[in-house]
Amino acid sequence: MQYFDNQIANKKKLIIIGFITIIIMFFSLFIGRFNIPILKFIDGFNLNEMEKTVFFQIRLPRILLVMGVGAALSIAGASYQSTFRNPLVSPDILGVSAGASFGAALGMVLSFQSFTSIYLLAFVFGIIAVFLTYFISKLGKTNMIMMMVLSGIVVGSLFNAFISILKYVADPYEKLPGIVFWLMGGFSRTGWDELKFAAPFIIVGIIILILIRWYLNVMSMGEEEAISMGINVKLIRRVMIFFSTLMVASSVATVGQVSWVGLVVPHISRFIVGADHRYMVPASGLLGASFLLIMDDIARSLTGAEIPISIITALLGAPFFAYLLISQKNSGWNR
Repeated sequence: MQYFDNQIANKKKLIIIGFITIIIMFFSLFIGRFNIPILKFIDGFNLNEMEKTVFFQIRLPRILLVMGVGAALSIAGASYQSTFRNPLVSPDILGVSAGASFGAALGMVLSFQSFTSIYLLAFVFGIIAVFLTYFISKLGKTNMIMMMVLSGIVVGSLFNAFISILKYVADPYEKLPGIVFWLMGGFSRTGWDELKFAAPFIIVGIIILILIRWYLNVMSMGEEEAISMGINVKLIRRVMIFFSTLMVASSVATVGQVSWVGLVVPHISRFIVGADHRYMVPASGLLGASFLLIMDDIARSLTGAEIPISIITALLGAPFFAYLLISQKNSGWNR
């Protein structure tokens, strides 16, 4: 009886979280340095041409991309944490963020004229980084999960060193500032083109991971338990890693590094709905979208110049994560 009560309660929580996400999305459309009267919008899209341009060409694609990136990073973080059975694993653990950042920096140093070319190069190097991590882990003779985590740290450090080399040789007046600001992440340049680039990977990744999310309940119990229940652990792990990597690589390639979201949000979700991944994964997606929307609203409205998103997420995410670690004794990892 208690089991069914928990299921009903979690379904209600998901509905509430979804409703809150929609409310945050709606009000985010009207937050910014350019004022769009909300009453004029409600009154049959009664906006002038300037307001329509800002609303439909700048605000709407930006907010949709923010929500997609937040959901993608959070779901990827939840999948990684359960797949690797480590609550401190984040979406960049396999080196994908460092690889994508190197690709973008390389594109800027090579003076690629099209941002789409830079995004594509970043995406490709993000995928290459993960494949390199997987290849190195296969060479080891110890625990596969531990080898992947350690290999990811090695590959991430290697690509971060390459980024430092590119920053050292880049033109300090024209190219270096662009590299530095891109590495800090931000949605200031996003529009429909960026949304079209990232959306297919994010949507496919989210759908696949939500469809197979129940496997994470078994995977989180350990490899031996999963095998005893007839689960093809290697196949499921590869699918989880592949689609999580697609989402993270496309997100980082489009908007730069966004820190803490993929680490903090799954813990918040686990605190609210528990450790059952049937509810925790979709809750992570909704909470990630809401969390990053709020962070982006702060980043683009707090000061006259837009603040890089990773500064905001780190300043607010790190203390909140510390609070969770201190106060949350009965987390989903201990139930």
